[in-house]
Amino acid sequence: MQNWFDLPEPKLQWLVDGLIPADGHTAVVGKPKSGKSTFIRNLIASVVKGCKFLGRSVDLPENTGRVFYLHLDRKDQDWRVARDLRELGIKKDDSSRIILRTAAHMTASTFEDRLVWLRKEVVDAKPNLVVIDLLWQFVRAKNSNDYNAVLDGINTLQDALRASGYRGALVVAIHGRKAVSTTDQFDDILGSTGQRGSFSTIIMLTNRRNEGVYTISSDQTERDDALGEIPETVITRNPDSTLQLGQSVKDLLKHEKHSKFESDLQRFIQFVENHPGVEMDALMQSLGMSKKYLLQIVTEAKAFVRRDGSGIKGDPYKYFVIGGGKHE
Repeated sequence: MQNWFDLPEPKLQWLVDGLIPADGHTAVVGKPKSGKSTFIRNLIASVVKGCKFLGRSVDLPENTGRVFYLHLDRKDQDWRVARDLRELGIKKDDSSRIILRTAAHMTASTFEDRLVWLRKEVVDAKPNLVVIDLLWQFVRAKNSNDYNAVLDGINTLQDALRASGYRGALVVAIHGRKAVSTTDQFDDILGSTGQRGSFSTIIMLTNRRNEGVYTISSDQTERDDALGEIPETVITRNPDSTLQLGQSVKDLLKHEKHSKFESDLQRFIQFVENHPGVEMDALMQSLGMSKKYLLQIVTEAKAFVRRDGSGIKGDPYKYFVIGGGKHE
């Protein structure tokens, strides 16, 4: 028996470069309507066609990839799945390499019998990727908030796939919870934290309604030295329905903050121009801005707005546009 000390470190191989390991377990997490199904179908199409996914290489020869897709989200009917995959460029000749199964195919009632069924399907399909959407429509646990029950369910699934000889990637979809963590968004997985500890890669999808964008971020045990993890980044859909990464949310919020400040600056100058001699209290009330924020705007507008008065009781500051000028 080999001494544990001499165990070699295997070379890391990727299904999707730097994101989804070729022989690993990945969870795609998000609230309903956050883009999980769109993400998964884009991934499936990229694997089948051997084309890039999110701008990253799929490490399979072109037009050889095989996928076993267990689609259990009953509100998302199978004809929608077919339509989406066709829109992503899957041709009839490709369809035999996507083995699509739904709840109607999975007649076994117990979790143990489901595992037997899944193992047979995977052995027959010989896929590079197994997708289960949604995980908890397949795995049975008495309580999804019970740490030990969750670990037992997920571990049993992962062990069953390995026992079948499967050495490809497993991707599952999991719902995110309604509440939002203020410290770590990967704590937003609905149910026990045992789920987070069971997957080498977690991909979080978010619909940021206030900004009107969808975002993606990753939490990875295995990382590419150059690519690393994905910080929260805008994800957009191209005209051909494929997905691409946009700007980081950090840059987006920075840009929005700058745009808002510029807009408020223009409002301030326009208001002073229309109300020469206006005082700070009236500015705060009329513009709906705090004094601290207004003082920042006043500083920025000093080339266009002058201030008269001493700023003491009985002689407050009054603001005037310089020569009627406008801020460009």
